[in-house]
Amino acid sequence: MQLFRLTTVFLIMVVLCSLLSSEGTVTVVYPREPVMKTEGHPLSLKCEVRYETQNCDIVTNWWYIKPTKREPESKPITDPNQYVIRVNETQKEKEKYRRRNILLSFNSLNLNDSGYYQCDARCVNSGTQGKGHLVYLNVTADPYKGLKVSTWSGKLKADTAVLAFSAILFLWCY
Repeated sequence: MQLFRLTTVFLIMVVLCSLLSSEGTVTVVYPREPVMKTEGHPLSLKCEVRYETQNCDIVTNWWYIKPTKREPESKPITDPNQYVIRVNETQKEKEKYRRRNILLSFNSLNLNDSGYYQCDARCVNSGTQGKGHLVYLNVTADPYKGLKVSTWSGKLKADTAVLAFSAILFLWCY
């Protein structure tokens, strides 16, 4: 009777392992470091999605934003007026994985772009999903915003006056 139980357990484990290995695997990779930029500057965030072509016909992948860590849900980034998302996909000849780079570009950062960003991908046929970690983007105020820089200074006025006086003196002496 004990032999029957061991055989049953073994068969169940084999079936479960084969089911798990047949699922498409999706991995999302990008740097963990927080990003700090000044408003008005451009920025690109890049994530790489790796997936098995045999078991995963990936079609959905997005960058998401969470304005604060406490927010319950992330919102997909879809506004083409504010963001540009570019996708580039490659597969090397003898690799079973494809690599999809998803680049989120900001033309000009503003303070409202601060928040937690996350990239994820999902296999349509198997439902397998890969999520990246949250990366914090801290957009700081431009300290020079609104300041007018003068090209004329008092020193330049004084130098001009000395130069004019020197020219008059030079002409008077000759």
